[in-house]
Amino acid sequence: MWQVRPSTIGALSAAALLALGACSGDGTAPRALVLSQAQADSLGEQLTLDAEDEIAGAAASGAASFSAVAAPVLSPSSSATVQCTPTRTPASPTDADGDGVPDSVRLDFAGCVFSWPLETESLRGTIDVLDPTKTVADHAVERIFTNLAHVRVFTLSGKWTSETRNGTRMTSGDATTLQNSETNFRTDFVGPKGGTSEHVRTWESHFTADVAGSIMRNAVLPNGTWSVNGTSSWTRGQHSNSLTVTTSPPLHYNASCTAAPRFDAGKITAVVMRGTQTMTVAIEFTACGVYTVTRC
Repeated sequence: MWQVRPSTIGALSAAALLALGACSGDGTAPRALVLSQAQADSLGEQLTLDAEDEIAGAAASGAASFSAVAAPVLSPSSSATVQCTPTRTPASPTDADGDGVPDSVRLDFAGCVFSWPLETESLRGTIDVLDPTKTVADHAVERIFTNLAHVRVFTLSGKWTSETRNGTRMTSGDATTLQNSETNFRTDFVGPKGGTSEHVRTWESHFTADVAGSIMRNAVLPNGTWSVNGTSSWTRGQHSNSLTVTTSPPLHYNASCTAAPRFDAGKITAVVMRGTQTMTVAIEFTACGVYTVTRC
C-alpha cells in the first residue's frame, strides 16, 4: 500500500520541535561543526520521511485492488479528493504458488492526484511487484521502485516539494512480524526553496505488531514497533556525508495518527561522518507529528 501523508511539509515542520543541544541532554555544545543546525534539521526530516516510507506497502501483495495497494491514508473526516487509478500490467497477473503474491505485476501511477484543502499531492512512476519465491507459498514480496515521485504543491504559497524513489525493497514475514531489506535504495529530495539532496541507504528494518497475529495482507498496518539499522550516504549541496543509522528505542508506529510522521515514540540516531569528523544527530519522537532533532 503506497501511503500518502495527509499533512504538508509545512505542517510537519511546524509540528517538529527542532532543538539544538547535546544528544545526551547535558547541555554541552556540538564538538565539531560537521553539520549546521539547519543541515541537521534537514537530515532529521529526510531520515524521518525514509523511516516512515518503510511502512509503505509493508502488508500489500500487489494482487488485490488499488485500495489495498496504493490508497492514501485518510481520516474519516478528511475532505480530500482522490483521483487515482494506476494501470496494472498484466491486468490479471498469474500466481503460480497461490500465496496471494503475483509472479509479476507493474503498477503505473501516472495521473494519480490527491487534493487537500491546503495542498495537492500527486504520484507518478512505477512499482514492479514480484514473488521472489514463485514455487513456494510464503509471504515474500519484492518491490522495484522506478522514478516513483511524490510531489506536493501548496495552495497558499504555490511552492512545491518532491521525493523521488528508486531501488528494490524485499519484504518477508508473517501475521506478527515483517522484515524489510534494501540495498543502495535512493531517495532524491527537492525542498520548497528549490534545494536538493539525495539519500542512498542500505537498511534492514524489522516490524513487530503490538498485538500478535494482527498483520493482515492488503490491509493497513496495525500498531507496532519498527527497528531500523544500516548505513547510508546523504548529499546536500557540495557536501557528502556517511551515516550509520540505528533506532533505540524502536520507533512506535501508531496507525491512528492523523499527523505525519506516524510515530509517537522512539528515537533514530545517525552517526554522521565527513572526512575525519563525526557528529551524532538524534531524532526523538514524542507524539504523532512531533519530534525533536538534536546534535552532538
